Amino acid sequence: MVPDLQDLVDDAARITEMAVTLEDREFNLVAFCSHQSVADEVRRDSILTRRSTSQVRRYYESFGIARADGPVHIPADPERHLFGRVCVPVRWQAVTYGYLWLVEDHAVDPAVLPELLDLANRAGMELARHSRLRDDLGWKVGELLSTYPETRARAAREIAESWARAEATPVAVVVLRSVGGDQAPVPVNAWRLPRTVLVGTAELGSTFIVPLGAAEDLTQARAVAKAALAALRGTASDEPVVAGIGGPVGTLAGARDSWLQARIAARVGAYDPGASGPLEWPDLGVYRLLGVAADPRLRQAVTRPGIERLLREGGDELVRTALTYLDEAGSAQRAALALGIHRQTLYHRLERIEKLTGLDLDSGRDRLGLHLALTLLPRLDEAAR
Repeated sequence: MVPDLQDLVDDAARITEMAVTLEDREFNLVAFCSHQSVADEVRRDSILTRRSTSQVRRYYESFGIARADGPVHIPADPERHLFGRVCVPVRWQAVTYGYLWLVEDHAVDPAVLPELLDLANRAGMELARHSRLRDDLGWKVGELLSTYPETRARAAREIAESWARAEATPVAVVVLRSVGGDQAPVPVNAWRLPRTVLVGTAELGSTFIVPLGAAEDLTQARAVAKAALAALRGTASDEPVVAGIGGPVGTLAGARDSWLQARIAARVGAYDPGASGPLEWPDLGVYRLLGVAADPRLRQAVTRPGIERLLREGGDELVRTALTYLDEAGSAQRAALALGIHRQTLYHRLERIEKLTGLDLDSGRDRLGLHLALTLLPRLDEAAR
């Protein structure tokens, strides 16, 4: 029977009568027990943020825990508001996969030490199995998103052999993106996500393939996106991060389509990081066009000299007036109200816009072209910086 990590932690807490926490080798929280005694700041923060800070990690590693042959006693440090601890390295085949932490409110009974070490060994075996499976499936995610259909089909079959879902399971893809550029954010603590979520590795480390409860229901993908964003809070990186969710696809082999959509949604979200919640492909509307061509070609397609002149010479006031008027479907009453100006002032500005652009705002075709340009060009120009 495969041991459950939470059960192992509960067993360690039972035999030692201490507060016990299991972290992986990156100090991400894996499991913890409930305990009635008062916890120190490190234990509370680890449980709340699901990881220890880099400062805490450096402090504990300074006691040689990564190379220790057995339990390491770490004394209390009142200046750091830390209680004393016993750290039991969790290993499998001489490789450290994590640490069992016992918060000391009394000494460990030597009589329970053999059982405690056995629990640590079993936890090491299970962490090693999880790590290997995550790594293997993570590399397969890259093949699943390949441009070659044969490679995608083979990867889907191979993943399904180890995955707890059938190949025909509907999925959606979540992509995280740093607001400041195309780079992937720092890795997400995979222990914060359901085990059935496929996590990309290397450059795809910000990609999550999520099995859906129903074919068109993105509820699970939304939950994973929110969990992944929450897992990044409190990490060493201060770079704002946004999430994009692709549309649902019917099979694992079709994940590439959802991935491409999720990347566009994340890209759009990067222009408005204050938006509430992750952006979803089905809700992107005209912003889907950002994925149909390279930025220079798309920019060339939606612009013309008169529109460039408006952007260059019209100033923020005229550009905002034009976009508001078009957003309000050409309703002068609603546009004036949204802008907080008199309707005659609006008419005067619209005349100036027509002169600068050479467009007729009574023409549906001209209005469509201007609306597309004013909607998309700021995104394209921002991406080019």
